[in-house]
Amino acid sequence: MDMEEIRALRHTLHGCPERSGQEARTRAVLTDFLARRTTLELRPCGAGFYAAHREPEAEKPPLALRADYDALALPGGGAAHLCGHDGHAAALCAAALSVQGERLGRDVFFLFQPAEETGTGAPGCLELFEREQVAQIYGAHNLPGLPLGRVVTRPGTFACASRGVTLSFLGRPTHAAYPEHGLSPAPAVGRLLCALPGLSDPARFGGMTLCTVIGTQMGERAFGTAAARAEVWLTLRAERDEDLELLFAGLLRLAQSLAAEYGLAFDHQVQDVFPATVNDPACAQRVLELCGGSVLDAPMRWSEDFGHYLRRRPGAFFGIGAGEGCPPLHTQDYQYPDALLEPTAAAFRALLLG
Repeated sequence: MDMEEIRALRHTLHGCPERSGQEARTRAVLTDFLARRTTLELRPCGAGFYAAHREPEAEKPPLALRADYDALALPGGGAAHLCGHDGHAAALCAAALSVQGERLGRDVFFLFQPAEETGTGAPGCLELFEREQVAQIYGAHNLPGLPLGRVVTRPGTFACASRGVTLSFLGRPTHAAYPEHGLSPAPAVGRLLCALPGLSDPARFGGMTLCTVIGTQMGERAFGTAAARAEVWLTLRAERDEDLELLFAGLLRLAQSLAAEYGLAFDHQVQDVFPATVNDPACAQRVLELCGGSVLDAPMRWSEDFGHYLRRRPGAFFGIGAGEGCPPLHTQDYQYPDALLEPTAAAFRALLLG
């Protein structure tokens, strides 16, 4: 395995960032890299693909390793690799190259997944489990703030469930001089926003819960017309899937009640739905033992669509330190450190050999 090639691959991926669902060039770069350097079988899987290492009469159960490769969408359009998916994909390529010509005693499937940022990539790749007899699946994410290469995981929830929610209220417009002739959503929205902290009070649930206001929009900058339409954008988050469902149901009851009280029409939409990433305890212990990891005290608050895989098969998701001085994920100064490629590939390889 030539790490210079792997570093060059990451820089190539970093230079062609693509938004979730639009990763055609990124996929082509990855498949070309693997096709030129390995004899692994490349097969489509959802909108992504996997590279298969097969062995006749394998004694051990088949494993899958997964990496994502989409970039973060930027507010003004375009994309940038501000979450490190370029590094995840390059490190998985390194692990794939490392098994070339080796006998591992098991079949291995290297899954390359698009559209993690929107939560839509993993569901399409679930066909891997129907097509191949995968017994366990593992994945990793770089973690700025931890020492470089340090592996952390935990049994149970590793990353929280989350759901984006848009609440829409529609009243009746009127002249700004005669607000009593219209129906304004302002009182309902104001009361809703004030009630959110109590609605998501963790004391009411079995674990951590959050209801974060992403934004609101009400009326227009037309000073002769009173507001008649409003939207509230929220992200619900919980350590447990069942708590997220309870929080969501409570939010809808509150919003519908306020809409009815003020005579407003009400509707809602959900987007960016992520289940909790819940590690199988035995698989989490396998990561700790084979990769020299330590136990994470509490779940990560962010979400990961890897949770879809763990609903289908036992497995574990783990973090690997990107350096204590590394800028945080999703910030303009973040870039996946090249020095993390080799430790990540080594962690993947340890899981294959163990």
